[in-house]
Amino acid sequence: MKVGLFGLGHLGKIHLRCLEETPFQLVGIYDPILQGEEYEGHRVFKAQEALISAVDACLVITSTDQHYAVASQVLRAGKHCFVEKPLASTLDQAQELTNAALENPDLITQVGFVERYNPAYQFVATEINKPRFLEVHRLSQYNERGNEVSVVSDLMIHDLDLILSMMDCPIKEVKATGVNVLTDNMDICNARIEFTDGSVANVTASRMSMKNMRKFRIFQSDAYLSMDLAKRESQIIRIEKEPSDSSMPLKVGDSEKHISYKSSGELKGNAIVQEQHDFYHSIMNGVPSKSDFKSALNSSVLADRIERIAKASISEL
Repeated sequence: MKVGLFGLGHLGKIHLRCLEETPFQLVGIYDPILQGEEYEGHRVFKAQEALISAVDACLVITSTDQHYAVASQVLRAGKHCFVEKPLASTLDQAQELTNAALENPDLITQVGFVERYNPAYQFVATEINKPRFLEVHRLSQYNERGNEVSVVSDLMIHDLDLILSMMDCPIKEVKATGVNVLTDNMDICNARIEFTDGSVANVTASRMSMKNMRKFRIFQSDAYLSMDLAKRESQIIRIEKEPSDSSMPLKVGDSEKHISYKSSGELKGNAIVQEQHDFYHSIMNGVPSKSDFKSALNSSVLADRIERIAKASISEL
């Protein structure tokens, strides 16, 4: 399976290294800033069209503002397409890419929602059952990379993707507020997402923090689940119907509950390698990826809604 890599910025270089651990055959790289015939032993193509023609699949790891232009050309050429998150700079562009993908059902598409492959998430994924309340914090130190879009599309969208994968009912209401600090785009945002079943997700994203944090807390009727996506650690605290060797009693009024606790410890695994493997196997088996363009569009729709509401709150100040 021949693949081409488009974009060799910070994240593109990570994808390049990770490709060495997959069955893909890397044919070459395209990035307009690259000079010379090779980069670390890999062929550098001088024309984007030439690399697209030479491969079966493309990894689009360019800056977000270039996603639409490159991915559109890839799909028109009839090639499988992986695009880093977010799918595109605007909702209209994301919709157009999704429509193009739907018109070519034999093509496999995937968006780089890497947290789906985070070992901490995979540790608790099967335990998630109708969450009632989610508390999410994704805080990052300032970095010039990604500032062409707001913090919602740059950071929060990872968590929006996970939240939507956990919930099985429509959104009822969204409230949001944001702040521009250093850039012309929103740098801090908080959103409260209410679902029709009464469940709530409270999500905060910032690229102006003194430290990095990626934490997810999930409260449901029978359990409390905690994920530290940065440290790749998770905990599961569950109320058991019957006592067991791993549970401990807890007096609640006149009754006794049984609580079990399970911790993952620090987990191993490379999430980007895993998502590349998923893309490869989806192509080889002809089955949709976990986060194809259609699925990713739902996250883009929610991100756009949050951003519009938060911008309105800024303009009112």
